[in-house]
Amino acid sequence: MFEAKFKLKHTGCWTIGLADFKSEFCTHITVGLTKDFVQDITEVFLANKSEAQKIKNYFARSKVISKWSVLEETDRRLIIQIFTDTSKIKSVVHVILKNNCFVSKKILLVDGSEVWTIAAPIKNALKHALDEIKELGELKILRLRTSTFDGINLSEQQEVVLKYASAHGYYSWPRKISAQELAIKLKLKKSTVLEHLRKAEIKVINRDFGV
Repeated sequence: MFEAKFKLKHTGCWTIGLADFKSEFCTHITVGLTKDFVQDITEVFLANKSEAQKIKNYFARSKVISKWSVLEETDRRLIIQIFTDTSKIKSVVHVILKNNCFVSKKILLVDGSEVWTIAAPIKNALKHALDEIKELGELKILRLRTSTFDGINLSEQQEVVLKYASAHGYYSWPRKISAQELAIKLKLKKSTVLEHLRKAEIKVINRDFGV
């Protein structure tokens, strides 16, 4: 499997204007797709309560959004469903799928840019997809690498230690097994167990939240 991570300022897309807000637009996933629209769900951590209305006004004024609705709203969080009209702007998702690639992580929205991670079984498919995405706006390649299907890329030992720790309650509250007990069971040094766990945890976290 081959993986590419890139940042895109998508020309004409509603995501560019998000840089004008103080709130943090965290995760963005596509949940529906036709030739006429892309249906996304976007999660926003609000900087303050008053900005929620400004954000909703922004979506209401957008010329490329055909419709939108609030799925959840609290003082701190806003979850919005958005239908982007693909007759008015070319969809990144359509380009990715057309080139036999797939989106392997949630899309991050950072300062008006979209941060994508895509993968393909053939390296050339990634190249063709990226060449076409370059035409959609300002593109910066952040990473190109071989990858596992789940995108975590744990070493064999990291996977063994992490799965054993999880299965035996290391991450339960209260904890059911200590790092020292894990080390004895796995016949490893405690420092080695902790090293494998920390490196594995960072990889798991970065898969969904790393920029």
